[in-house]
Amino acid sequence: MIRAVIVDDEKPSREVLSNYLRDYCSDVEVVATAGSLKSAVKIIKRQNPDLLFLDIELGDGKGFDLLEAFKNPVFKVVFITAYSEYAVRAFRLSAVDYLLKPVKIDELREAVEKVKNVNGNSFSSEYIKVLLNNLTGPPTAVPTLVVPHIKGFNVLKTSEIIMCRADGYCTNFHLTGGRKVVSSKNLKQYEDLLSDQNFIRVHHSFIVNLSHVCSYTRQGEIILTDGNKAYFGDAYKDGFTRRFARR
Repeated sequence: MIRAVIVDDEKPSREVLSNYLRDYCSDVEVVATAGSLKSAVKIIKRQNPDLLFLDIELGDGKGFDLLEAFKNPVFKVVFITAYSEYAVRAFRLSAVDYLLKPVKIDELREAVEKVKNVNGNSFSSEYIKVLLNNLTGPPTAVPTLVVPHIKGFNVLKTSEIIMCRADGYCTNFHLTGGRKVVSSKNLKQYEDLLSDQNFIRVHHSFIVNLSHVCSYTRQGEIILTDGNKAYFGDAYKDGFTRRFARR
């Protein structure tokens, strides 16, 4: 049984989430709820939960502030947010688990299943650091992407990604300086994440950063910086050439 604490300054939201967990997530027990930052710290220290459902905006502070009270937290965290789509993308780039208000039952179930399948603590201070940077940085700031792999994760600036190449169920990131990172996630997930970051899918196996495209040939070869090459498929050719001409 997963012992959970809900932290949300809105009582109706706490009650709805508690009811959803009771009715649809039988392996989760809500051992306590908290409506403020101050009370949440006390409750977490007393209850020592396995999982924290944490609202971002609390009446007496931010959900992030609560995490600073725990140097080496043993609990997993699922953030709850009412933020816009722009901010939700920041959560996804940062590989941080979240639920968007109003919480949907199927998404709640999915989040709980993900927590069950993660070994150890899914919360990382580095993840939160990246998330804060993506959420609060100036519009001109370069977004960062958390790339998980079998040994942990890498934090990459999107500007240093030259291309992404599918490798079975994994994704190879080709980076500036001849570096390479292998992700345990598939290419489709990164297509969705990077679509508004000047990246475009050009082949079922390739996503390229248009900022790193030097030229392309009629034979379908795309010449990229640092000696990298990609290829576009027939279904992607028109979209690529239009975007390349506008860049």
